[in-house]
Amino acid sequence: MVEKLGDRAALPFLEEKSLMTNASRFIRARAAEIYASLATGEECATFLPKILKIDDEDKTIISWRYGVTPICLGKIKEAAAKGELQEKTLEHLTEAFVTYTQSAYYSLEATWIDDYLSKHCEGYQTSKQRLVLATALLEADKENEKKRGVWLPIKEAIEAIPPRKRTDLRKRFPDLPPLPDDTPARSPVKVAFAIIAGIVALAVCAVAAWLAVRRRRVRETPR
Repeated sequence: MVEKLGDRAALPFLEEKSLMTNASRFIRARAAEIYASLATGEECATFLPKILKIDDEDKTIISWRYGVTPICLGKIKEAAAKGELQEKTLEHLTEAFVTYTQSAYYSLEATWIDDYLSKHCEGYQTSKQRLVLATALLEADKENEKKRGVWLPIKEAIEAIPPRKRTDLRKRFPDLPPLPDDTPARSPVKVAFAIIAGIVALAVCAVAAWLAVRRRRVRETPR
């Protein structure tokens, strides 16, 4: 049935099928491919971030988005070049792409997204987030020479930059996930106890100082 849908009136139905996590990967893929072929660049820019959130159950095989992501990216780039995309749409798309890089597992698709961000996201090329992407993909498949040829130069180029000079895209997109080397945030309860302990320590010091002054005055008082 999905294959027979070929007009824009079917877009809502196709989007629904594309996002059904309980549907087979084949149904999702076919629905998403037809959606992408019918949609505008603006619609693709809204649709792609949604499907990027639906991962494959088996991350060792070709992603179900293999035939969809390139179509969407092509239409997005074409629409952007013509000035047909809203600024807020592009900003949301860029944030979605950077978020995707922090958990990407399919190297080829990650290459497409990485290429887009390198050209359209200021600071991405030397970012901590890009280093996370390259490192994760290399660690996932250490024997794949083709993959190493793509991601190892990227990893080494960013590692050559002093850590303080690497871009942290969380300054632009605060909702991005934490980085692997972040210091774990202290829980509110522990912070509260630390504050109380500090106050108690100050109070003890103040009392000790007051007692010391009082004893000194007692000793200095003429008898």
